Amino acid sequence: MVLRTRYIVFLVTVILVIVTATFILLLPSPSRSSLSGTSLPSQSPPPQRGKKSTFGIGFTGHKETPVSHVTQTPTSAAYGPCTASSPYGFTTINADTQLVADYRQLNVCWLRYQLHESDIETIKGVYDWGQLDTVVAAMNTAGIHLDFPLECFESPGSTCFGNPYEPSPTEMAAFATQLAMRYDGKHGHGIIEAFEIGNEEYDFYSPSSYGPILQAGYQAIKAVYPQAIVGMYGSFTSSLSQTRDLLTTIYATGYGSYMDFMNFHYYNGGNDPAVTVGDHPSFDLKWQTMHAIAAQYGFANKPIWVTEVGWTISPLPGRLAVSPQLQAQYLTYVMSEAANSGGIKRVFWFTIDYGNQGDTIYPIPGPLPAFYSLQKFVQQHPQWS
Repeated sequence: MVLRTRYIVFLVTVILVIVTATFILLLPSPSRSSLSGTSLPSQSPPPQRGKKSTFGIGFTGHKETPVSHVTQTPTSAAYGPCTASSPYGFTTINADTQLVADYRQLNVCWLRYQLHESDIETIKGVYDWGQLDTVVAAMNTAGIHLDFPLECFESPGSTCFGNPYEPSPTEMAAFATQLAMRYDGKHGHGIIEAFEIGNEEYDFYSPSSYGPILQAGYQAIKAVYPQAIVGMYGSFTSSLSQTRDLLTTIYATGYGSYMDFMNFHYYNGGNDPAVTVGDHPSFDLKWQTMHAIAAQYGFANKPIWVTEVGWTISPLPGRLAVSPQLQAQYLTYVMSEAANSGGIKRVFWFTIDYGNQGDTIYPIPGPLPAFYSLQKFVQQHPQWS
């Protein structure tokens, strides 16, 4: 009888324990409800790169093929509205939601978007605008301003950098007219604010042949889209003597009036931008030489755009690799010198949203120190005087 009574007591105790535990488990968790009358904020997952949009294409040249990365949510608010007067941009072949997210974090407002002419004019006189229409619409919606180089015309057997084809002034004018008519902001296809007559492939040609092509492209665009900003091509070579030859030829032969800005690319063999090493001039010597030549021919107020500049953290042909910390240091130096130059009006960093390409400041694993250096610099210097 005693054993039976003990057994009953034991069963009752077990039942009470189970009921109590069930009641406790059904109570709301503090992490999902209010605590002391105050709602707890939800936590966002850490930023990650996700799948690429399909806007980007491959680029033939000294740059690497992009690698897909994953979408990232912006983690910081912009410091102010993006306007066309912003001096900051990037050059890339990808223009997608990831790029917009990166720009939101940096408060960068300009994109130099690269797409070959031969990928648009697929047959002589027949243009496929699909990809460029998509990019222009996306960037216009995001409030990002566009610069577009008219680059990489091709003919049978030619490639953009391996065996480049030099278009005639007539061919340049025809393409320039089609671009300007379509993207003047008045014909339902959006707006591109700035154009460059060519890209680095013109370094392969004689400086004397470029002037007529520059004039043809400039006049064609201005004829149908007078408000457009039209500049010369960005020369890739570090050689200061070639820079002098090119600009002296342009100005001395009367073509200085057919560009709204001078243009150069600055990679400098991967060297320190503050010093001149052999035929690799310092950043200041490069732009000051260009300004001096322009002034000599009566164009002292001609602005300068730097439409590509960067340092790789992995080896690339003809360029030294630097550490991520040195990349950030050089970025800050170039931006500071440009901001204080009085002549340079816009700098496009190469690159971002470009997979694990060596120059990118935001590779797939995450942002490099240069990303945060640029973010801080833009915050401190949103406009240049």
